[in-house]
Amino acid sequence: MIKFEIRRNLKYPLQYLLWTLLRESLIMIIRAKFDLSGSVDYIQFMFLGEFFVGGIIHLYLQKIMPKRSEKKDQYFMSIKLIKSEENDNDYFIPIDNKKKIIVLIFIASFFDAVSFLLDAVITPKFKTISPSLNIRLYGIATLSASFTYVFTLKLPVYWHHKFSLSIIGLCLIVVIVTEYFFQTIDLEMTYGKLTMAIVCIIISQVLILCQDSIEKYLFEYNYMNPFVVLMYEGLFGFLLTFFCFFLPDYFQGIIKIYNNKDLNFALFIFLLFVYTILSGFKNIFRVVTIKIYSPITKILADYIINPLYFPYYYLVLKDFRNKDKSINIAYLTLNIIIAFIISFFGCVFGEFIILFCCKLSHDTHHQISERASSYLETELIKLEDNIDNNPIYDITLHDNSFS
Repeated sequence: MIKFEIRRNLKYPLQYLLWTLLRESLIMIIRAKFDLSGSVDYIQFMFLGEFFVGGIIHLYLQKIMPKRSEKKDQYFMSIKLIKSEENDNDYFIPIDNKKKIIVLIFIASFFDAVSFLLDAVITPKFKTISPSLNIRLYGIATLSASFTYVFTLKLPVYWHHKFSLSIIGLCLIVVIVTEYFFQTIDLEMTYGKLTMAIVCIIISQVLILCQDSIEKYLFEYNYMNPFVVLMYEGLFGFLLTFFCFFLPDYFQGIIKIYNNKDLNFALFIFLLFVYTILSGFKNIFRVVTIKIYSPITKILADYIINPLYFPYYYLVLKDFRNKDKSINIAYLTLNIIIAFIISFFGCVFGEFIILFCCKLSHDTHHQISERASSYLETELIKLEDNIDNNPIYDITLHDNSFS
């Protein structure tokens, strides 16, 4: 009834998942030890990581790798490196000019910055909102991606896609509706503020999808090197958020850590350096996943392990609690079940899990490949039968040597 489909080059989404998990774990440690929740201090380090790691890989590909290989076709992370010489037979011409490409990269950086600020700064301002609400609504990006695939890229949507999206959409509706029921409503958190928080989260998810879609367009239609795009995104993103240095309370958290003798300021600087490195590697495998697979696969990697974060939100951030701080078992259980369902049907949508029921497997890549192989095998058998039964197909090898 259920088959797990192992795709080619699956190691890149898995590595993206790994680096994401490592960075999120580091953020949890920093927040727990230094109390930097809702701070903008991370964003410049994220963009610096993109710029330096993307730039280093691009420099390696330009200066070092060509000297080590004399092959005409060169690959890095399963991505074919396209030559840029116009007199080369393999030269690919981008459909857009350089100015439009730069504008698209700038827009992608802008979306990334706004999404980061919404998630890390704006949403935490709603003090009593559930800290896990953002990750619990990650399926919104999958729904948005489906509209992009249908109306922009004109790609077909099959029955297993529609069924998965229906289940994911239903689960998201349940999460949003029950949030109004379980959320403690008082003067600090009104229904209006809760609605504003949910809208911010939805906008953030849509902006992430827009960024991924722009990158996919640059890779596929303008033949851009993913590492070059990431390098420029890091540069533009850092310039866009440079104004944060002039905010009155920007250095407030850092100064507080520096003046607190109980906190190790050197450890804090070291952790920010590690955060920069992890951000660089996370985004390297993000763009590689988008290039080799699609934004859908990248989005799936974002939320497939969401159920694993629930113990942290419950135990450390005191999420899923009643007004008197006691555990709300119904609230916690319902959202754990929904998180598993969304992750499961996200895999069904991405065809990493195939369901052999209700015709959900018919139009999957696995079944189409099997039908194609079966058809070729049948045609080959017919051809062999014709060779055996029809003299016109008889081939005799004559020995023309003199004895």
